[in-house]
Amino acid sequence: MEDIFKEAAIKKEKLEKEFASLPETIVSGVVGANGPGAGKVPSDQYWSLNLSLIAWKELEGQVNNSKLILSKNLTDGELEAIQATVKRESLVQFKVKLSEVSPFGDARAQLLSVLDTPDDLELKAILEKFMEPVEIIHPEFGTLVLDRSVDWFEGTVNWMGEQIRVSVSLDEESGSSESSIKTLEALYYGASDWSKKITDYAVSELLELKNDNWLMDNQEELTASDFINAMKLESITVYPDGEFEFWHNDGDLFWGHSILISGSLSEGPSDADIPG
Repeated sequence: MEDIFKEAAIKKEKLEKEFASLPETIVSGVVGANGPGAGKVPSDQYWSLNLSLIAWKELEGQVNNSKLILSKNLTDGELEAIQATVKRESLVQFKVKLSEVSPFGDARAQLLSVLDTPDDLELKAILEKFMEPVEIIHPEFGTLVLDRSVDWFEGTVNWMGEQIRVSVSLDEESGSSESSIKTLEALYYGASDWSKKITDYAVSELLELKNDNWLMDNQEELTASDFINAMKLESITVYPDGEFEFWHNDGDLFWGHSILISGSLSEGPSDADIPG
């Protein structure tokens, strides 16, 4: 892991040196499902911009139907200004320094300034196509709709007589939902067995924690039955290769934290957490 971070730091340093030698240019493009974000560690003075375009072009150039990643160090005020101006699923125009093949192997640009919204018919058509709903119609699960901001399909299913949310992740390599759908089908068609496995595992991993550290004043220790009755399944997230997450409302067992049980079809439930 340390080698990965070291390699990324070296590439970033090379990119910064390349930007210093590059001329300024103007790029127009399409912002996808996620608008500008940023991050920083506590010791940093500036925010590091996180923004990418799903399609882009230089002035008078041809459209590139590939990602362009933009970077810039931002003060608090500069970040707020960009987030107020640049919106998700919109057309944008920037003054940048452009590296079409960066040390990272992809196209990257150093953002210099935000310009007026372009009037570009090609980019408008790409944006309109991108914004069209993408759906899967499944005989058991009904309509699942793609949420592009997280790259998974979402819908509701009847699980043991209760309607719950389901999220179906896309395979990062293929972009397909097929493997994750198979995970959901296997869980759904064995719902009774999986429900018992999940709740039994939650009890085995979390009941002792509850009774040792999370009891109210003068509250008696809970039994396994008490614990199971308090939990309420709210959603299931499924991934390729049989991996899954069961998200529960904790019924105040852990004072409002979720109960998350994750695992795989091959190994069963293998991890319990109380995030939130």
